[in-house]
Amino acid sequence: MKQIIYKFIYSPFINQILRSINKLLSPIFPNIQLPPSGKVKTVTKFGQSVLFSTNQTNYTTHLIYWNGLESFEYTNIFEDLSKKCSCFIDIGANTGHYSILAAIINSSITVHAFEPAHSPYIFLEENIELNNLRGRVHPHKIALSDKDGEITFYEMQNEKYQWLEHNLGGVGNFKEVKTDIRMTQTIVPTTTLDSFVKEHSISEITLMKIDTEATEHIILSGAADVLQHIKPIIICETLFNQIELQLDFIMTKYGYEFYNYQNGALYKANSIVRSVDNGVRDCFFVHPSRFSLIEEFVRS
Repeated sequence: MKQIIYKFIYSPFINQILRSINKLLSPIFPNIQLPPSGKVKTVTKFGQSVLFSTNQTNYTTHLIYWNGLESFEYTNIFEDLSKKCSCFIDIGANTGHYSILAAIINSSITVHAFEPAHSPYIFLEENIELNNLRGRVHPHKIALSDKDGEITFYEMQNEKYQWLEHNLGGVGNFKEVKTDIRMTQTIVPTTTLDSFVKEHSISEITLMKIDTEATEHIILSGAADVLQHIKPIIICETLFNQIELQLDFIMTKYGYEFYNYQNGALYKANSIVRSVDNGVRDCFFVHPSRFSLIEEFVRS
């Protein structure tokens, strides 16, 4: 019976009606927020409309719908940076939040979006089509790593919505996660960022985002040429007590500086290695030659 109810309230047409009513009543019931399913429309700070196809397992579109676009992670800075970019590499693109934004905000930018997980990739392609960005956002269903070849990729299945085909909220990783949740395994091709850049004759990357569930250091280990010669700004997830030491070592080696993202601004840090969790989840790795691109966002 519960599955039938879920199926009803998360069918796109019904969900749109219910969440619209929910939003009207939110001042009275602020703790009730129905996750969106179907199409979510939002607007950038520059006035461009953006559409995201989603379902109730996608926490990103949940936050965007209820709190606004600029409230999500570092979107407020990312939108401004996108206008200054010629090429954006999105590693761990998921359903394409940052890839879609960059291409809509900057009509001359080239975007390469990497997402090896099956379900998010389906929605990534759908969102590219939905926003008429085919040919400008290039999706790649491969995993970046420190070597070329193949790997086993693990994806979590959704236990709550048993009828749902695509889980957009589970962990996807090429490291097996110890959990009681069912996991599916698929074989996906891998390449290094250096190999990809060489193959596609890419000479400039202004901005890169990496969010790959604590495998970021492995990907950066396969990007020596990019880090040494192209020196893109890299927005990287830095989860406490996981791989900060490895990331610190790699980026320091190539002369990068660290700027932690907090409360809508960037704060320079001598190291991303922490003894206690200070709540920082994302760091901008910036080579001094690119500092002018972020200078307006830096606070002391």
